[in-house]
Amino acid sequence: MKKSWLIVLVVVLVIVLLTVWNSFQAEATVDVTSPKVQTIRAFVEEQAVTELPHDYLISMPIAGWLEPIRLREGDGVKKGDVVARLETDDLRDRVVQAEQRIAVLETQIAETSDHRLEANALIEAKATVKAIDETVKAAEAKLEASQALLDFTSTEMERLKRLIERTSASEREMREAQLEFRRARAEYQSDTLELAALKTLAAVSYIGPKFITDYIDRKSFTLEQRKKETVEAKTQFEIEKRNLSRAEIQSPVDGVVLKRHKTRRQYLAAGTSLLTIGRLDDMEVIADVLTERATRIQPGDEVEIFGQALPEGPTAGHVLRVYPSGFKKISSLGVEQQRVKVAVKLDRRPKPLGVGFRLYVRIYYDRADNATTIPRTCLFRDSKGGWNVMLVRNGKTELRAVTVGLMNDDLAQITKGLSHEETVVTRLSHEIKPDMRVEMNDR
Repeated sequence: MKKSWLIVLVVVLVIVLLTVWNSFQAEATVDVTSPKVQTIRAFVEEQAVTELPHDYLISMPIAGWLEPIRLREGDGVKKGDVVARLETDDLRDRVVQAEQRIAVLETQIAETSDHRLEANALIEAKATVKAIDETVKAAEAKLEASQALLDFTSTEMERLKRLIERTSASEREMREAQLEFRRARAEYQSDTLELAALKTLAAVSYIGPKFITDYIDRKSFTLEQRKKETVEAKTQFEIEKRNLSRAEIQSPVDGVVLKRHKTRRQYLAAGTSLLTIGRLDDMEVIADVLTERATRIQPGDEVEIFGQALPEGPTAGHVLRVYPSGFKKISSLGVEQQRVKVAVKLDRRPKPLGVGFRLYVRIYYDRADNATTIPRTCLFRDSKGGWNVMLVRNGKTELRAVTVGLMNDDLAQITKGLSHEETVVTRLSHEIKPDMRVEMNDR
């Protein structure tokens, strides 16, 4: 009997010991860390691509024959270097033709401006008119005298007729009177015809000065026309000279050839693209950033630029501008996002870097010095959306609400709820619950 009680007692003791031993055993193993005081920087990391803010398109200034272009993509050029040429034979001929037309017009102007012959003719015509006018006046005076003589002989003949009726005059006197009357009438008729002819001649003579004056006016009009044509010809001459000077197309900047649009000899219209030249030192890195994060970015913010396109390692830059207009973009997971472009200026362009190269940028938009930080993986949200961490105190887990400041992909700043001496679980799983005994694996 005593032996049975002894066995039972031993079993109970073993069970109690096992229970006590299990109560002191950890239910899980967790990685832990302690908060650190350090500088934390908030940043945005995005994929980006290199671009030029502007390039220089070399095109045909005028229609013509293009000579073969020897430059190739990547060739460097200096400002003022001839990068393309046009055939100049036709252009030189046009300059000569324009110059000759100016000479012809200037000769015509000189000839049209000379009115000496017309002036002399006008003087002679006016003198002729004056002489004819004087002759007309003399003919009018002569006609008046003939009229007076005719009137006198007519009166004398009538007087003799009355005397003959009274036998106071002879027939002989009557015949003489009639003869004088007929002579006076004939002379009067002759003077009348002469005066009419002179007046007709005078009327015709007035046409001479008028014709010469009209001719001078017409020459003056022609002169004005020739002067206008000369102005147009000189303008065309300047255009042709300018076109000739454009036959050698020069680079507007120091840069490199980005693209050749035409290479062989061919006839091309004005405006046809020939070369695209760019300044690689003006290169920018363009990143598409989520609009809700872009609002924190300001021009001048520090940027780290990295990627496989930079074999020498990351390089530095700064934010040049944030574009004012956003756009929609579908992510790789098919999610529609609202993004905005951010332009980054390289502080130093690595030599191998060209246009259209893919890179990554890390844009630092804020920082906090002497901040209490923990790995971001320590944080998780509760049902209300607040930030929490899981502490380990005396071998057991404890839930703690914290206030978060700056945060990046690696670290989070804790502004309230955590001291430097406390221990925090770095990666919390669903099996870890509050008030659970755990074994710590300090990282």
